[in-house]
Order: sequence, then structure tokens, then C-alpha cells
Amino acid sequence: MNTATMFRHDALLYAGLDDFVEHTAGFVREGLVADEAVAVAVIQPRAGALREELAADAAHVTWIDMERVGRNPARIIPAWVQWTQEQGPRVFRGIGEPIWAGRDNAELVECRHHETLLNLAFDGVPWQLLCPYDTTALDAGTIDAVRHSHPQVLHGAARIDHPHPQPEHFAATLLGPTLPPAPDQAEELAFRSGELAGVRALVRRVLSDVGRAQTNHALLAVSEIAGNSVAHGGGAGTITLWRQDSYLVCEIRDTGRVVDPLAGRHRPTPDQDGGRGLWIANQICDLVQIRSTETGTVVRLRVNVAS
Repeated sequence: MNTATMFRHDALLYAGLDDFVEHTAGFVREGLVADEAVAVAVIQPRAGALREELAADAAHVTWIDMERVGRNPARIIPAWVQWTQEQGPRVFRGIGEPIWAGRDNAELVECRHHETLLNLAFDGVPWQLLCPYDTTALDAGTIDAVRHSHPQVLHGAARIDHPHPQPEHFAATLLGPTLPPAPDQAEELAFRSGELAGVRALVRRVLSDVGRAQTNHALLAVSEIAGNSVAHGGGAGTITLWRQDSYLVCEIRDTGRVVDPLAGRHRPTPDQDGGRGLWIANQICDLVQIRSTETGTVVRLRVNVAS
């Protein structure tokens, strides 16, 4: 097998900021010397420390704000797709940090799904992506999960090979883990075709103390997913809403089924018929979780409604 024509997806286990800089600066410089296009998508303080180490070389790197782009992990693959397509015939490499200390459990689950889905999204695309994980800041379970999504793990001088994720592993991102139940105080409403006005009214009532801009963002995301239930989910659905800290959480269930693990990560084309609902929700929401089986689908949205 010609590895030069394959997507190379490595995890880097590092211990603290200095170790991060030492390993990633060498990776970046290796690409620049080979006249490759290089992009770095990490959060602070690592982005600043790597820029400082690279000095003048930093000007030849595309810097992506991972804290903004990656807040919802489902937005990361489209960002990488856009960047790689913009590089034309050049060889390219990137550094991407989807998981950092402070992510909550729901975000970590979707980040792990993202890491798995990278192997599907870029299968056969010849480029290198290095994903750094801080062993001093992340828990043992998060570090252990790295081997399930990265065919190679770099740890100090060691390079550890793992089996490439198989198709059933990609499909599993739609199956679980099971989402935690809604709280007892959550509001619930069944709806069908012609009843989306009631869905929007419920959102407005739950967000009665929230500003217009935040409410409108939430309404757009919820309307898109509820509309999907009517169009593709058996013509009806059930919406459950609750407030959680600064977020509105919305769960929509229907009897339809999602079969594409990358659903919501494909950028719609201008002439595309359908397929925009999950994309739009991902652009608006801080987190979108999809669980789908033969008996139905649940989509859980989390959107920040703080002023």
C-alpha cells in the first residue's frame, strides 16, 4: 500500500506546553522545508507558544482558531475540507486539537466521534494530520480512547500502531453512547406537519427572558431540525426543551433514520435539494448530537442563549 496516497492521522501524546512546542514545531518546520501547505488549529496558550517558537516561519502557516471553530466538534471536518481544497495541487499537513481540558462529557463524546469520522471523511486523501493530547491535563479514559481513532500514536520516541478504524466503527458514532435523560422540568410537545408554529411558540416561551438575537438563533436551529422530522422522519416528532446553565437544550425525536455518519458535516451546494437542516444547526449550535437506529432518531441541540 502506498502511504503517500493515504490520509495519515496520528495522535501526539505530550506532557505540558514545552513538550507540545518541541514536537509540533519540528512537524511544522518539516512541512515548510518540503514546501507543503501547513495549518495549525489549536487553542491558547499553545497557539501563542508555537507561533513564538516558529518566529518568522509562523507567517507561512495558516492559523485556525480551534476554540471558535471547534466549539462544536462537527464544524471541524468542514473547516479542514475547505482548507485542503484551497491548497490546490500542493501536499499539505495540519495540526488539529479537538480535545482540551475543560470540555464536558457531552463534548468529549462528540470529539471522539469527530476523531473517528476524520478517517472516513479523508479516506484516500493524501495528507497528514497530527492531533495533540496533553497527558498532564486530560484524564486516562480520554487518553486511552486515542488509540481507537488514530492508526498511529506518537509518545516520546515511540510510535505505536493501531488497526485502522473499520466501517462499523464509523457507523457506531450514530448509535451511542446513549444520551442522558432530559430533566423532570423539561417542556415537551408532540408535533406534525402544519404544527411547527407551536414548536416555535414553545421555544419563545422557554426563552422569554432571552434577547431577540439569541432567541432567533435558537429558533432557526430548532425549526430546521423539526422541519427535518416532518420531511424525513415520518411526518411527525416530539420536541423536549430545557435550560441548562447558559444553554438552551433541545431534543427532537422522530421515527426516521440517519444512515450517513457524516450527516451535517457536508457543506451544502447552492443547487442542492435538501440536506441543509443539520448543517445549519451545526453552524448555530455549540453542540449537536445525533443518535439513530432502525427505530428512530434523536437529535439533541445545545445553543448558548446568554447575552
